Amino acid sequence: MTIQMIKRPNHDVSKGFMLEAEVDCMRFIMKQMPSYLNYFIANLEKGRKGILHKLASSILRENINDLYKEAIDLKKVGSVFVVKSEKKNELSKAFYSHLQKTLIREELTYKVVQVKKGVLIFPIKHQYAFQRIETTDNILFIDDNGVSEIKVASELIQLLFEPGEQVELFITELDNGTANLALAYMFDNLWRKEIQDDAKELQATSTLDYLDKMSGNVSSSLFFEQLIIEGHHLHPGAKTKIGLSQSDVFRFSPEFHQSFGVRFVAVDREHVVTTAKVKRMLEEHYQEEWELCCAELEQKGLDPNKYDVIPVHEWQYEHAIPVVYEKELSEGTVILIEGVTLEAQATSSFRTVYAKNKMAPSLKLAVNSQMTSTVRSISTQTAMNSTLFTNMMTKIMKQEQQLKDFVPLNEIAGMAFKSDEELKSRNLTMLLRESIDGKLTEGEVAIAGPALYSRSPLSDQTILAELVNQFAKANNLTKSHAAFPFFDEYIGKVLPGYLTLMVKYGIALEGHLQNSIPVFKNGRLSRFFFRDWGGSRIYQARLDQQGIAVSFTPGSVSVTDNVSDMHNKLYYTVFQNHLGEVIKQLVQYSGISEEAFWKRVKKVCDHTFDVLSADSEENVSLDRSFMYQSTVMHKSLTKMRLSSKKGDSYCEVSNPLAHLVEDNG
Repeated sequence: MTIQMIKRPNHDVSKGFMLEAEVDCMRFIMKQMPSYLNYFIANLEKGRKGILHKLASSILRENINDLYKEAIDLKKVGSVFVVKSEKKNELSKAFYSHLQKTLIREELTYKVVQVKKGVLIFPIKHQYAFQRIETTDNILFIDDNGVSEIKVASELIQLLFEPGEQVELFITELDNGTANLALAYMFDNLWRKEIQDDAKELQATSTLDYLDKMSGNVSSSLFFEQLIIEGHHLHPGAKTKIGLSQSDVFRFSPEFHQSFGVRFVAVDREHVVTTAKVKRMLEEHYQEEWELCCAELEQKGLDPNKYDVIPVHEWQYEHAIPVVYEKELSEGTVILIEGVTLEAQATSSFRTVYAKNKMAPSLKLAVNSQMTSTVRSISTQTAMNSTLFTNMMTKIMKQEQQLKDFVPLNEIAGMAFKSDEELKSRNLTMLLRESIDGKLTEGEVAIAGPALYSRSPLSDQTILAELVNQFAKANNLTKSHAAFPFFDEYIGKVLPGYLTLMVKYGIALEGHLQNSIPVFKNGRLSRFFFRDWGGSRIYQARLDQQGIAVSFTPGSVSVTDNVSDMHNKLYYTVFQNHLGEVIKQLVQYSGISEEAFWKRVKKVCDHTFDVLSADSEENVSLDRSFMYQSTVMHKSLTKMRLSSKKGDSYCEVSNPLAHLVEDNG
């Protein structure tokens, strides 16, 4: 096989060309596991298309540079092409001549975008609420030379946007993610074969059945955390891991199911801020490791009482700590513990890990590497707010007994290196979070939110489809009759929780799927756990209305005096990211119209608002107006990567709840 390596592609990329990041993957495979090479090559195209379609869908959804608005809609009816355009856009005879020789499916709509060098054609499989566009098939480019297929995401970027520093950085991120996704697909194919062999012996026909029969031998919660292959369903940088080698990606990413050692660093207590009040954090929750760390400090001739011990991700220990804390290491303020490790595995968030074979709290650890669009270090404010937020939520949930099935997965403690330098204050930081496994009752299964749209290794359906099948069987229903009651159970527990916290207390949780752990029993949502406080937005005025005083750490981005920050955070994460995906999956499962599911969402919202009006009439009026406005803001994930500006960026999209107001009167 002859390969010509290219750092980035031009629009004539063809078979035999490879991205530099893909070649890096091949070198790693040939060195570490050469028998896997053919499997990697077989998954190259799938990895490329996976990131390409995430990017294409995102560009159109966000209407970047008015590409969606000014696109020409094209359909094929028999041998005739029908075009529709907002503006007077004409397509040349040469375009139609080339199009006649191209496979155009009558069941699809095509978005035709004119660019400087020619014309791009995006095949659209479906469009869901919030302008969520699902591209499919081959994305095509037509110019004077004829028709070519867009092979990789970075090629699409080059055709659409002018060169620049930010564009170059984004291209690097997309190429990195493309190679990582191919590597993930390669390993997943082999791993699924092992699961299928095990399931055959157990006579298990679905993932849920398999885990039930493996009870006691497998952590079902970790299984689902690591089943998430594609990552974030809306982010084109879902598989980006800048700063990690391919060996690191394979060792530490959850989809490869590898164990690794959490390491430990001792820090002079005068340079530590912590939420721990009496015992030191590690001493209380990981006593065995604490004692071993103390023993090593004594062997070094140091007094353990003068130090606190911080768990550190293995990658961070090897690559970031020696560089970021070079001065502190030389002075003895920071001490590397060399002989103590804690075996762990990664969850879907990469930096949050579960200790293997222990019913202990999970560890959220700083990693000074870019995942998706964010460097995954942890701010001191996040660490120190952990228990403050937990105490606040505990108090609120005691007052809101009707929300007993809407459960916080609490953060137990936080710790950080004390420094005025942001790089140093963010990279020796950690959180302890309650273990979900310790909270499950007999028959319950905890499923990380993004696993709902992951493919089962046994049935090849989504996990959500398997759950609805289980629900249908338990309740003697057909598939088409099970979708609504399943969804009603789901939103009946989820929406009142999110809305009550916002309306009464001004708390907009970052309720996207990545922070959600729905717990099911016989296919029915029995409880819903929410986690990760760092991205929340708290509208202080409403907390004050309830007489709840919380002194969050100064500089906390979570606290806002702008009600729009609260509204946008909740609506984007809960309705667009979370419910938008659940509804999409149920539409595909049942064939029922999307609007029918949104009507049920609105019904639950209306009922919740009506109940809350008794005590919070003014807040309800304001929030109801926001929720049902004709357009809402959608987070622009790609636009933010193309811009050097900091902070979130949004685009305006139609609100599926808006016109339903008129339907009801």
